[in-house]
Amino acid sequence: MALKTHSHHVKKNMGTIVAVDSVPLSSKTIKRIAEAKKDIKEGNVCTLEELKAEFGLE
Repeated sequence: MALKTHSHHVKKNMGTIVAVDSVPLSSKTIKRIAEAKKDIKEGNVCTLEELKAEFGLE
């Protein structure tokens, strides 16, 4: 089974390298990003250590 791949372009802007994906984000992805930003603003986050403890990892 072939994996979906995206071509990327790299642009230099004032000494900073920025990767630009030529494939636009789907509306589903844009919605999920907005939800994640809202969660972060509202403090609905946990640390990696908390996740590890919850799932009994390490």
